Amino acid sequence: MRRTTVLGPADQRDVRAEDLEAQDPAACPLVVEAARGGSTALQVRPEDPDAFGRDASDAPVLVRANVTSLLCVPLTLDGAVQGVLTLFRTGPRLAFSMAEAQTMDMMSRHIALTLGNLGRP
Repeated sequence: MRRTTVLGPADQRDVRAEDLEAQDPAACPLVVEAARGGSTALQVRPEDPDAFGRDASDAPVLVRANVTSLLCVPLTLDGAVQGVLTLFRTGPRLAFSMAEAQTMDMMSRHIALTLGNLGRP
């Protein structure tokens, strides 16, 4: 496993994109579970602060980023997981809804198809 892209707000003070880029995705139980099991995880107020691993300062990423809900979606093509997409909601924003989770599930299928078609004529 390797992390290829991290996007986030430029003004994020608690957790920077560079901190997450440096993190080993194999140290993120949610990512590993999605990659192995191929199922989406929607969590509101995640109970396990270590579910997304720890940052370079050894602080739980979910606590440091003030994550109030998250979606962890596998990118599956022909039954094989090609990658995992994780989205955080932080601070006072509303939690991800079931409708948003369903939309991300559909989008993940399109992303996986696109990944599968890269390099094809």
